[in-house]
Amino acid sequence: MRTILSEQAKYCLLTALVGLLALSWLCFGGYAPTAHGAAGVTIAAAPANNNLPLVSEYYTEKDHGAVVLMYHHIVPDAEINNSSNRGNNAVISLSQFEAEMAYLADNGYRTFLMSEVAGILHNGLNFPEKSVIITFDDGYESNYTLAYPLLQKYGIKATIAAVVVSSEQAENGVTVNSSLPHLTFAQMREMEASGLVEIGSHSYDGHGLVSVSKTGEQGKFFVARAYRADLGRKENQSEYLERIAQDLRLSKQVLERELGHTITYFAYPYGANNDSAVAALLQNNFLVAVTTAAGDIDKNAEPLTLNRRNVNQGISVAQFTALLQVK
Repeated sequence: MRTILSEQAKYCLLTALVGLLALSWLCFGGYAPTAHGAAGVTIAAAPANNNLPLVSEYYTEKDHGAVVLMYHHIVPDAEINNSSNRGNNAVISLSQFEAEMAYLADNGYRTFLMSEVAGILHNGLNFPEKSVIITFDDGYESNYTLAYPLLQKYGIKATIAAVVVSSEQAENGVTVNSSLPHLTFAQMREMEASGLVEIGSHSYDGHGLVSVSKTGEQGKFFVARAYRADLGRKENQSEYLERIAQDLRLSKQVLERELGHTITYFAYPYGANNDSAVAALLQNNFLVAVTTAAGDIDKNAEPLTLNRRNVNQGISVAQFTALLQVK
């Protein structure tokens, strides 16, 4: 009888230990969302990483969801009605941007960097009430000269996705479009040092179109198979995947060399994405990526296809407030 009881005790102890280990795994890094790869194959997302920011001061028992807002270019009020800016929803006035940042600060909204969002999603945490993620696409110099001082004034965090080739040109004093200069790496480093700004990739040179036929039809870089004039045909699947993966690799290599930290955030140019683009991001160890599909997010959102809401030109504070509502 003594032997039987001893074996039962050992079994109970082992069961309890296994349960404790399983619970620890779930709570401290076992959560790893999945994404769908090319041809519908399920690909495991990057494993949970306990080195990701966990923003522990915002732990909450309930997932309240979050809103990701999309901005591009800011201009002085005197320029908003110029022919190139008027009616362009990728451009807003400085006073509009300030009113929106002041509203967030005055009404208790919490803003997150995209690395913090990765920490929430990949560790199975909840979004607290009034969670907002500010994003800028393209990496225009106005993000530094006009937006950044207001981020500092109101204590607002923001993540900027840069078109890396444009920043390389800016760093080297090359002016491709004098009316829309891009950020230099020095400006990026200065903003990141504040803790309020984080830089991600908007491609190396993939924010454009590629020829998809012999007659010159165009398609978006990350979702279209380019026409290969040298072979008289479109790319096959492996050639297409290598082309987009190479652009992603180069964008990460340059940014990581210049900024001194790992790049894990990507914004799809034009929001265009598919299973192959997601697979290429996973291959290059991106943890979070945003589309232009309208909507909010929660802890169960697919990390590499997050919804966003564009902040249109000329909206009122009441309309901005509506954008912040989690459905």
